[in-house]
Amino acid sequence: MADSQYPYPPDRFDDEADAAAFHGAHRAEEPFWRQNLVYIVIIAAALVLLVVLLFLIGGMGRDADDRADDPTTPAASETSEDASTEEEDSEEPAAEPDRSTPVLVVNAGGINGMAGAWRDDLEGEGWEDVSVTTADNVQQEPVVFYRDEDDADSARGLAEQVGVDEVRQSDEYEARITFVAVAEPGDEGGDEGGEEGEG
Repeated sequence: MADSQYPYPPDRFDDEADAAAFHGAHRAEEPFWRQNLVYIVIIAAALVLLVVLLFLIGGMGRDADDRADDPTTPAASETSEDASTEEEDSEEPAAEPDRSTPVLVVNAGGINGMAGAWRDDLEGEGWEDVSVTTADNVQQEPVVFYRDEDDADSARGLAEQVGVDEVRQSDEYEARITFVAVAEPGDEGGDEGGEEGEG
């Protein structure tokens, strides 16, 4: 449409201008994602990083739970080995037996002269007071008894010397330490309490 202040009469160019829908140069509007591309990239990178961190933290948590459930894992094994090593280091060596403690050797193997043979053997090892007797019944396993707790170390020392595994506190015998023998010293299995026959 011609301007009302325009001093000249309308011509064909004015008619074409009135017919046109747009005037001047126009650009299409940019889409939302292009306008905010930088922000979208930053948000996506942050989400990926968050997922990776959560995955790593979750994996570490599962490893800790597995170690707690399974004590045979390396960490637990190392800890138990260290503890056992410390306990072994803290153990004191066995006390030396008091060889002046009276010892009774009981012949429970049915072998003539066996108690006397043990007396000679023990006296040769430094035991000072060794007496002998014979049991009413034949036994199959050797044992060392002690009456008082004060003689426990000496009884264990005697048992180690004669090869007996079983050491017990008992009032069955009057002697402070009693060695119930079932085989002669030096016989096969004798030092370890072998099951010798009556002969």
